[in-house]
Formats: sequence, structure tokens, C-alpha cells
Amino acid sequence: MGALLRFLLTRKHVLIGFLLLKAAAVLVNGLAQGSAETWGIGILALLVYGIIAAFALAGRLISIWAITVLMLYEAAGALLLGWSSLTNAPGVALIGFAAAAYLIAGALVIFSSRRKR
Repeated sequence: MGALLRFLLTRKHVLIGFLLLKAAAVLVNGLAQGSAETWGIGILALLVYGIIAAFALAGRLISIWAITVLMLYEAAGALLLGWSSLTNAPGVALIGFAAAAYLIAGALVIFSSRRKR
């Protein structure tokens, strides 16, 4: 289990995981709301997050700060989703809490690696 956590909590894998979680959120929101505006905003956000993540992977300091803040913001949203669906859909709440925990741990990994090149 420790080897899996060390693998998942590297800068590269955290950024890939963050983008995959955001892509899943874009897909769920797009299918649930079904409007072109929702799809457009979601894909645009995913594109911008991808560009910031690429710069953070390259070690750019401002991008590392930005992606850390974005990950914490997304984690707060996942916590709110988990908390609001705790009584109605405990499975969704568990997924929300797990995603929030991964995003918070990932944000700490990204932020702590800001001095390394």
C-alpha cells in the first residue's frame, strides 16, 4: 500500500490525477445539464488547467502556486458534494470525500515540491 501511495503522490501523477478528476467532472456536468454552454465552459476550464499543470510540471513557481490553489478549491467543492449527499447517497459522499482527500494530499505534494527542479 505504501508503494502505491508513493507512486500516486508524485508531482507528475498528482497532476495527471487532478486533470483526470476534472475531466470526469466536466463529463458528468455536461451529460447532466446537456447544454452547449456547460460543455464549452468545462472544456475551456480543462484546457486552462492543463496548461497550468504543464507549467507546474516544468517547475514554474507561479504555476505551482496556482495549481495548488486550484486543487484546494476543487477539493473544497468535493467536500461540499460529499457533505451534501451524505444522507441521500452515501456512495456519492464516499467518492466525494476520497476525491477531496486525494486533492488535498496532492496539493500538499505539489506545493512541497516547489523548491525541487
